[in-house]
Amino acid sequence: MVKSYDRFEQEAVFGVIATQCNILWLPPAPSQSNKLCGRAVTGGLEQILVWDIKTGELLATLSDDLTPGASNAKTSSPPSPVVHLAYHEASNIVAAGLKDGSIKVWDMTLGAVMLTFSGHKTAITTLRFDANGTRLLSGSADASIIMWDLVSEEGLFKLKGHKSEITGFVLLNLNQETKGEDDIEDYLVLASKDGLIKLWDLKSKQCVETHLAHSGECWLIGINSNNDMILTCGSKDQVKVWQVDLEQPDGQKIAAKGEFEKQSKARCTDISFHTVKDSAGANELFYLQNSDRTCEVFRIRSSDEIKKGITKRTKRLKEKGFDDEEILQSIQSSEISMLITPLTTLRCATKIKAAQWVPRSTRKLELLLALSNNSIEYYTIPVPEQLRKAQPGELAATKLYGIDLLGHRTDIRAMDISDDNKLLATASNGELKIWNLKSRKVLRTFVTESGYALCCKLLPGGTLVVVGFKNGDLELYDLASSSLIDRVEKAHENAVASVSGKDDNGSAIWSMDITPDGKSLITGGNDKKVKFWNFGVHQEQVPGTSNMITTIKLAHTQTLEVTDEVLSVRVSGDARFLAVSLLNNNVQVVFLDSLKLFLTLYGHKLPVLSVDISHDNKLLITSSADKNIKIWGLDFGDCHKSIFGHLDSIMAVRFLPDSHNFFSASKDGMVKYWDGDKFQCIQKLPAHQSEVWAMAVSRDGSFVVSTSHDHSTRIWSATNDQVFLEEEREKEMDELYETELLESLDPEDRTQKKGDGDDEENDGEGGDAEKVRKQTMETFKAGEKLMEAIDIGIADVRAIQEYELQLKQFESNKTGVPMPSKPTANAILLAYNITGQQHVLNTLLKIRSSHLEDALLVLPFSYTVKLMEFIEIWTNNANLGNNLVNIVLICKVLFFIVRSNAKELISQRDETLKNHLIRVKLQLRGELNKAAKQLGYNTQGLKFKKSQWKMTHELEFIDEKEQREHEEKKAAKRTFATV
Repeated sequence: MVKSYDRFEQEAVFGVIATQCNILWLPPAPSQSNKLCGRAVTGGLEQILVWDIKTGELLATLSDDLTPGASNAKTSSPPSPVVHLAYHEASNIVAAGLKDGSIKVWDMTLGAVMLTFSGHKTAITTLRFDANGTRLLSGSADASIIMWDLVSEEGLFKLKGHKSEITGFVLLNLNQETKGEDDIEDYLVLASKDGLIKLWDLKSKQCVETHLAHSGECWLIGINSNNDMILTCGSKDQVKVWQVDLEQPDGQKIAAKGEFEKQSKARCTDISFHTVKDSAGANELFYLQNSDRTCEVFRIRSSDEIKKGITKRTKRLKEKGFDDEEILQSIQSSEISMLITPLTTLRCATKIKAAQWVPRSTRKLELLLALSNNSIEYYTIPVPEQLRKAQPGELAATKLYGIDLLGHRTDIRAMDISDDNKLLATASNGELKIWNLKSRKVLRTFVTESGYALCCKLLPGGTLVVVGFKNGDLELYDLASSSLIDRVEKAHENAVASVSGKDDNGSAIWSMDITPDGKSLITGGNDKKVKFWNFGVHQEQVPGTSNMITTIKLAHTQTLEVTDEVLSVRVSGDARFLAVSLLNNNVQVVFLDSLKLFLTLYGHKLPVLSVDISHDNKLLITSSADKNIKIWGLDFGDCHKSIFGHLDSIMAVRFLPDSHNFFSASKDGMVKYWDGDKFQCIQKLPAHQSEVWAMAVSRDGSFVVSTSHDHSTRIWSATNDQVFLEEEREKEMDELYETELLESLDPEDRTQKKGDGDDEENDGEGGDAEKVRKQTMETFKAGEKLMEAIDIGIADVRAIQEYELQLKQFESNKTGVPMPSKPTANAILLAYNITGQQHVLNTLLKIRSSHLEDALLVLPFSYTVKLMEFIEIWTNNANLGNNLVNIVLICKVLFFIVRSNAKELISQRDETLKNHLIRVKLQLRGELNKAAKQLGYNTQGLKFKKSQWKMTHELEFIDEKEQREHEEKKAAKRTFATV
């Protein structure tokens, strides 16, 4: 009988607050009070997390990928993480760009995915909606930018002209007032790491201007509210200012105006403009977020301020004896410094990963920041009565709120599960957290005094936790009182350091274990010693009183000295053996009672990082930095099997209770489930995005917990689903085949190989527009389903045609013609009670619009001809009335297959095909003309109704004085620009 195993699937992921993704601010939800600060949206690896800024509560978790470990999930690669987010407030939708180049559009009201787009080959670097939210632009590391139409659910075009990653873009309109709601923007300005900025005419899809922005990379681009000034940032402290005038002829629409230096020497990663009001009026500000700990805020001076400044400077220079030409030259050289002035600099405790203005009020300056230490902070900057009088550095930012409770600031290096499987202890550098495994909420947070924690253990009963540190200290915490009840300084002491007289003579405690009776603790450290500790009850006097309290203390009982530094210790379940792994690549097994050597296990080429003993004390398992797992017999110390388990150092191995099956976790980000008797991998669990540091197994074996450098802690639970080894191997081979198939059919790779010798200068100057194409397994499967439907449908149509022909012959009373029998339809058609042509149309309707063209490209020419026959059937007089709703899809399919198969159709020289196309044209043209007239009539009627409603329901008051001032300001040119 084939052996099966319980399948482990990811039950939950927690501990992530903000990852390597930008941050969004959303207004409070309809169910929340308007007085709240709103919500923060961050990328939590493959999920999107929505936080309440004021309370720090996790409001929602949006996840659409398959559950890692499930039968239909991938076994080779983890789910792609979210790397960029964009929000459109009017429609309340969020677009999430993933690392694999795909884009998902979420409806925040429903918390569900509306659309999925696949067009880029590599990670999304920038995303933005257009003004009305019906189109989405995405830039990628593959140096291309795609405009997506959210209504038709397809990519409109792809622009390629840069040679490196797209770092930002801005959309420009020639005349905003004459723009219709559904009109596309006129121009697009792109910035890339190749140091160039390009101006694209979106109507003609041509690059009309190319400028060298910076000698190195150009990291970002931003535009002010008036759309007449662009800022770009280089690799260091250089910020360049560009003037935009779309009325100028091509080649002169964008002109370099000057540059200035920011305070930080680190490169800039984000820029955003914001308008704030004071007693004097509106002020335009912008921030430059740097890759270090700072975020610099600048103010753009108004035209009135610049006029006064020019007047003062001219007067001062004339008094010094400068002539008019020198004065003009001086003013031109200081034009940028007069236009842009620093306001304040915001400094955080760690590096800033993302920033966002909070547009809650026009009279407040508030910033939302995502930091590199897995936290979010909310700052406010006071706005004085007159912002123009504020000196640089005079305004100080104040931190109002922080979201940091539900995650560690640094990597979790140790974890343990309580004996009742309800609590999880996680320890990192300076922090210890106790989690409720059911709710995934933090119950206790301790700031550890000794610093970097390397190991921890929850004692039986689940109320005490002991932690070992890198400096050699041991700390014992009580969860009930939330206090440190005992601390042993330099529990492991470095003898060499103490002899030399160094202050820090502690020796790192790498591992600890508790004896099965729960009375003793065993620790192993860098001082080449394994120490035994007992938990003793002591009476202590409360300082300043005569009261006595009972506390638990750690008492050192005995020491085992070994030949090298200790990396891991493990006690067998029957308390007979103690396994100790050493830095010299060996493992020593000693008797726990007498501490005499029983076995020495040789074989690993690098240090053994983890050791575990099975429940029946027959097997010992070791994992090493040499990427191997070795299974040993505890009877004679023989190596049963050596397995090359992972692609990097294996940090932890743990047996499941009452089983020889075990789990392993590695720096390659993979968690694997193994059979210790057959020496085979049962299941691969890819989910972590980086190194897995620690792993713990529950006492009943129902779940496993792993934690990683990506800050995530994942719970893997056993399910009722069964795993069969042969099926898992077949699944892995299928994934490998699919990956190779998609890579071989990628049209862009083929064109790049052919065009390696093309003129590079031509590519750098301009650019070209392409159709959005990307073959995925979904498009292949959609094409296969369509081919199956066409086979079933054409067989049904042919059978009915033959039956009708025979029926006509029978009815004409021809002698010798038998009564025809009605053909039996396909089982699928009988089940759905539909005809063949309806089945093909239903299959087409189920294909996503974004996948339709790629699915039609898969069809061989013979199937294309059959599909054209169905189009004729759908559009004939008998069926057109029923298919009127789907006429757009039918026309789209017809136009695409004719366009993509034009050469084959012409070379056929088939009169039947020609007549067929003519009939379809005549059938469609009349109906489309009727539909166009009806739509035009309805549109005009709605416009008339709208104007009538406005006349009776809306009143508009215009202050003549304000209107006149507005027109005068609009008519006047900027004085400083014409000096």
